[in-house]
Amino acid sequence: MMDLDEDDTRRVKEIMKAAQIHLVVATLLVTVTFAAGFTLPGGFENDHDSPHKGMAILVKKPAFCAFVVTNAIAFVGSAGAVFSYFVMAANHRPKTKEELRVLKNIYRVATILQFLAMSAVVIAFVTGLYATLSHSVSLATSVCAIGCLSFIIYVLVLLLIYKGLTGETTNQ
Repeated sequence: MMDLDEDDTRRVKEIMKAAQIHLVVATLLVTVTFAAGFTLPGGFENDHDSPHKGMAILVKKPAFCAFVVTNAIAFVGSAGAVFSYFVMAANHRPKTKEELRVLKNIYRVATILQFLAMSAVVIAFVTGLYATLSHSVSLATSVCAIGCLSFIIYVLVLLLIYKGLTGETTNQ
């Protein structure tokens, strides 16, 4: 196994610095999605005589069900990313090229999980609002459209990254 050269050592530092920033975002998303799982849109049945006391009021609405599922996906993606960053921090000084390859792979997995979580939390946000605003279809639809703008932003950023990686330029 080959030892790391100067460029490899610099790359480790760059990865770990980026991972620290990503860890903050992942931790915030874990916190938000955890809280959203217990403070559900629409609230809970609180009638003492109801057999459904403590159950979600909107449980029969498809948008609410979509909220619950996408919120869970966002939680799992963020928790997986946090765990991955934790593993990276525990072994943040790779000494060989093989260990650097493993570090890069963990970082890639964490980044994918984080992207999944960020996408899912947007869908959870939109579906949660839709579930609570469905009595006003125009308002609910407007909120969904506005919320989905983040996906357009994601695509634009990814296109800019792709163009930068492939060396494509645009005429300015």
